[in-house]
Amino acid sequence: MSNKNNSSNEKLIVEEKIRKAKQYTNGFDEMKSGERRGIIFSRIPSKQNNPDRYDNLIHFWSQSIQDVSKSCNVLIQTTKTLQQVFTIDNVSPMFLPLILIEMEKLGLIQRYEHYLAAQTSDIGWSKWLWSKCVVSPIQHYSGYSESQLQQQYQNPNTKFLVPSVIKEKAESLYQGQIEQIKSMTDNIVSYSRLEKSLLEWRISKEELDLLIQTLVKCGKAVIIYHNKEKRGIKFAVDESTRVQPEKSDYGILQLQNTKETLRIQEDNLVLDIERIQDDLQKSIRAKQKNHALLHLKRKKKLEDILLKRRDANSKIEDLLYSIESAQSNQQIYETLITGVSTLKTVNEKLTVDQVDNIMDDYQDAMANQREIDEVVRTGLGSIDSMSSIDVDEDQLEKELEQMEKDQEKEKLEKERLEKEKLEKSNVSKVSLSSSSSSNPLPIPTKDEEDELLKELESLQIEQVEKPKKQLVMESN
Repeated sequence: MSNKNNSSNEKLIVEEKIRKAKQYTNGFDEMKSGERRGIIFSRIPSKQNNPDRYDNLIHFWSQSIQDVSKSCNVLIQTTKTLQQVFTIDNVSPMFLPLILIEMEKLGLIQRYEHYLAAQTSDIGWSKWLWSKCVVSPIQHYSGYSESQLQQQYQNPNTKFLVPSVIKEKAESLYQGQIEQIKSMTDNIVSYSRLEKSLLEWRISKEELDLLIQTLVKCGKAVIIYHNKEKRGIKFAVDESTRVQPEKSDYGILQLQNTKETLRIQEDNLVLDIERIQDDLQKSIRAKQKNHALLHLKRKKKLEDILLKRRDANSKIEDLLYSIESAQSNQQIYETLITGVSTLKTVNEKLTVDQVDNIMDDYQDAMANQREIDEVVRTGLGSIDSMSSIDVDEDQLEKELEQMEKDQEKEKLEKERLEKEKLEKSNVSKVSLSSSSSSNPLPIPTKDEEDELLKELESLQIEQVEKPKKQLVMESN
């Protein structure tokens, strides 16, 4: 019954994603225009006859198929589902197998079984190098023929995927889990819990397994098995270190699953107790004593069970904390071992006798240096005393006195020159002012002099007549 439900859910998820992907592709500008849609849906010409048109169509369809996979979370595709996604007005492109063949040649897509085999294979470095550099090129040229590839992709159920999208989605899944880690045991997650955290992605169980295998291949996750069945996932806490499986992983996973189960039971018990409490209140208000006693007994039993569940949950949490502490101690112990080993390796190159010899040599060298400094200092002192005997103190005093006299003489000469310069400047200013005031007025001619006299007489007459006129006016 469980397998039927899972199969039904998987089918519903696929149908829902095809419907959303179809809505997404119908929004392409090339799909909205009937003329442009006719061009991209037309038969692809031969590459030899029309290389430009061939390349343009291959590019458009390659980008569209990759875009649908990334934007709509269609991680595993088939020729049939792809045909459905790009069907518009009951018309679909008939050349998709040719497009898929070209995309596989370019490394843009990969068949599902080939990708899964590459992720689940566990080969060493030398074998990987041989496979990548020698076997792969040979398979590329002498593997499937054009007709065999076409036959593969003409099969409507052939599964393929876009590796770049798978790796991007796997990394997104990993980062989402890392963000939720709060303690050292949170990196272990059950399959059911992981599926619940990815409900918004709307991916199938097959697609989830594909993402997990991708993370396992790059060392960011390991699958926890029990009785050959997948039970959970352990994620790497540090991206730079490959996660390793440990015997304690399944025990931690069991504790986490039990803790989650107890938490769900607690929530259900709380709801049942609240419901019984409501029924109890109704029975009391209705004076139904027997019913009230029955509800009260059930409530007490459920409260007792709830108390036990909470006590068990608390003990499990204590166990998980103890495990985390033990793991932390183990990490510290391993780090100390590495540190001590490194210190021993470094100290092997330097012995105690070597250090003693170096210190003795150092002391001898410093003592020798002090002796050299003392000899040099003594020699310089004797040289200074010898040079001071040859100096004549009287001669130095006379030379200094002469220098002072010369300096005083130079100062007096400078002051004299400045005084003369100032006197010359004052004399020039006085001469300029006297010359400007002594300029005589111009002498008028005979005619100009007569004219001036006439004007003077007329002014005098006006001054005499003016008082007379005022008296006449006052008498009137």
